[in-house]
Amino acid sequence: MNSPLAKWLGTLLEWLFRIALAAVFLMAAVPKLLDPATFAKDIVNYRVTLPLIGQGYVFLAAMFMPAFELVGALALLAPRWKRAGSMIIGGLLIVFTILIAQAVIRGLNIDCGCFGRVGVSLALAQKVGLFKIIENIGWIAMAAFVFFRSAPPRAQREHALREGD
Repeated sequence: MNSPLAKWLGTLLEWLFRIALAAVFLMAAVPKLLDPATFAKDIVNYRVTLPLIGQGYVFLAAMFMPAFELVGALALLAPRWKRAGSMIIGGLLIVFTILIAQAVIRGLNIDCGCFGRVGVSLALAQKVGLFKIIENIGWIAMAAFVFFRSAPPRAQREHALREGD
């Protein structure tokens, strides 16, 4: 499977996935960074309370989550940081999918809040549901592809381990 065609196809897919993930997360981050109060209301709609602090995490999450999305998206576009970017984006997607799944299980009929509520992002708004979960699993698979493909080659890892001894 190390034919030139397979390498070329892998590189093409990696670039396509990186660009797609970065574009989606940039579109998601910017409106939420511009209007964190509305994003906080979207988080409250999920009705998740944490032990000891209840919903005291909401405003911190509304401020930092879009920043993580922005950093992850920008890191995906930088070849040196693509592995870290895919890890950030994949981790965020796992959290989002868990939140959406619990909302679906509880029968909550809410917008996902994925793209904020400013301008064009309203057109991208979606209700939570099975389709959104399946969509997120696809995005997670793309992030995993970039993460594993960006791993250093085996010889480089073994050299780094020997140097560490």
